[in-house]
Amino acid sequence: MATLDELFDTAGDRLRRAAATPSSDRPATTGQLDRFLSALTEPLGLGDEDAPQSAATKDLLYQLQRASDAVQAAQRMLPPSGTGPAESHLPDALAAVHAVRDVIESHRGPDRVPLTAYAYALSTGPAHHYLTRRCSELAWGAAQVASGLARDTLDPSAAAAFGDVRHFLSEASLFGRDGTRDADAAIGALSLTLPVSPVQADPADRTQDVPANLAEDCDRLSRAAFETLHHRAEHRMSGSDLQQLARWTVMQRLLAGRVLLRVAEELPDEAAAALRGSAGALRGSAQAWQKSATAWHRIVDIADPRSHPKLPAPSYEIVRRGEVVRLPRVIPHPATVIAHTAAVRVGQLLYGPEWRPEAATRPDPREGAEILADAQGAGGLASALYRLPASGWQLALAAPQAVSLARGGLVTDVVEHQEPGRRSHRFRPIRLHQLEALSLPYKAVLPAEQASAASLLEVAGQAGVPVPRALLDAAAHRTLATGLGWGQARRTVRPDQSGLRAPQPQVRQRRRSL
Repeated sequence: MATLDELFDTAGDRLRRAAATPSSDRPATTGQLDRFLSALTEPLGLGDEDAPQSAATKDLLYQLQRASDAVQAAQRMLPPSGTGPAESHLPDALAAVHAVRDVIESHRGPDRVPLTAYAYALSTGPAHHYLTRRCSELAWGAAQVASGLARDTLDPSAAAAFGDVRHFLSEASLFGRDGTRDADAAIGALSLTLPVSPVQADPADRTQDVPANLAEDCDRLSRAAFETLHHRAEHRMSGSDLQQLARWTVMQRLLAGRVLLRVAEELPDEAAAALRGSAGALRGSAQAWQKSATAWHRIVDIADPRSHPKLPAPSYEIVRRGEVVRLPRVIPHPATVIAHTAAVRVGQLLYGPEWRPEAATRPDPREGAEILADAQGAGGLASALYRLPASGWQLALAAPQAVSLARGGLVTDVVEHQEPGRRSHRFRPIRLHQLEALSLPYKAVLPAEQASAASLLEVAGQAGVPVPRALLDAAAHRTLATGLGWGQARRTVRPDQSGLRAPQPQVRQRRRSL
């Protein structure tokens, strides 16, 4: 999926091409420029009640509006558009700007309620200044287009109007760049948020597409965690969902570690040691998740009893009386299916596109060189696998909330915890200390996932591959932790040590409107 940085870069590239290409239909090009400037002057999230528009943003929008008025004045002086072929550079730039708006709006609901943790990062002043700075760069590119139109126009009045357009856009670019030195560049790594709906892995998938597909799965899991944490999910996680989610997450981490160990065989000693260290960190994450799944032993969610202790066969008398009851068939939470799909994708990278966890035999792993080619090197592989612990941290943070919501339907068959007067029942409601025992293991998952993420980021850094997404995740994770009353992240940890603990500006969470 394209990020904000990539979309802005695409728009700027198309503007440069438009400026370098003589227009075969100046009236049509003028109309395209007018539509482009209108898109820039429309709201792009440049200020709201949490962070009002700064002086730099106001100056940018004012100059853009003046330039748009001047373009319309020039358009009235030109003859009607001809029938010649129209260049596609300006329409492509316009489409990229619209895509920027789509990415921003996808993180908020129709009532402006945040749908992801990254929506809070968008509401800060430095985030607005990032958008202002990038729009000012596009204003400079549009000024070059207007300069070319002024040079090629025979009508002196129209040429003067295009000159005004160039002047106003140059001023907009100057004001936008000068007052946004505190712009948060991490916002540029934001991409379109995806709905929490699984997209199954297919044997026809190409292994070189696994990193991109895995990133999309992790985005879906992050959104599922946010919705669970803030009571916004239509489908709540059950006890069975939490058990299955933990088991598939364990498989993801173990398979990812095997991928790193396989690739380490192809690399020099120093690089191989770093990959083996990351594999060990992922193994620690897997162990922490496994403990969270083990805590559910002898606990049953009666609303979704897919995971339950083995029950004895019904007696003859029960069958004769027709009292045999079938367990309900419950649709699993989408996050559970997505976690299974993510495990399949990591396995595809290791064993090939036809691998499935249900296979009776384990095939031979692929060559390390093939895996490196699909992931575009060790740095690209570490960057892709980093998304697993980054989203896993959010899932572990939301899991205790899911446990609390499922409490009313949780029962146990542990005899030691039976209540007086209920000895004839095999299952009985769980006690408070049992509920705490279910939530406690997730606290151990959080530092384990942080350690895995930091280790993978270190591998990517050694390979010279930047991971801009890490700073964006740091802002989102710190906001979530602060919202739960955990306070500030430890200041002794530098941003280059862990992508999950980089200092980020504080933001106020928006209250849901009634």
